[in-house]
Amino acid sequence: MIELFDFGTFPKLSTPRLCLRELTIEDTEAVYRIRSDYEVTRYNTGLAYDRVDQARDLIQAIRAGYADGAELRWGITLRSDPTVIGMCGFNYWVRHDRRASIGYDLARAYWGQGLMTEAVRAMVDFGFDSMNLNRIEADADGRNPASARVLHKVGFRDEGIQHEQFFENGSFYDLHLFALLRRQYFANGNHS
Repeated sequence: MIELFDFGTFPKLSTPRLCLRELTIEDTEAVYRIRSDYEVTRYNTGLAYDRVDQARDLIQAIRAGYADGAELRWGITLRSDPTVIGMCGFNYWVRHDRRASIGYDLARAYWGQGLMTEAVRAMVDFGFDSMNLNRIEADADGRNPASARVLHKVGFRDEGIQHEQFFENGSFYDLHLFALLRRQYFANGNHS
């Protein structure tokens, strides 16, 4: 039987270019720079931040969610620089069903370099290997094809569209649903 991740010691993940690590209050300014950029947050729930304390509150909420065993979210840094350039993680974990949902964002200066694909792959490996997941879910705003490309590169498959699922700035927008099953991932030769 696989030994499941138990929310004890925070897991640090490494990829060829990235480190996924625990967020700390010292990351407040970096998180604020990411979350205050409208282009980064335009497809997220909520508005771009306009106050530094919003970033501090987010970090505290992420840390509390981890302490409660409810969510697991990392700060993303380059291996060569400890400054947070993005965030990613499991927003929820339904242990009985062996499924979880991921989310992510990345500072605009780092877009188009394949970094988020690298981070998502590391999360997926961790989910299947350490959390014993059978299914990993994700969703993306229909206006965000870059997010869909990241998911497809890792092996996620389209599962459908929730038409006009949310209302923002006077209009309704679609939410695209994606999933990756353990058997599909390993059938494609993936392994951590």
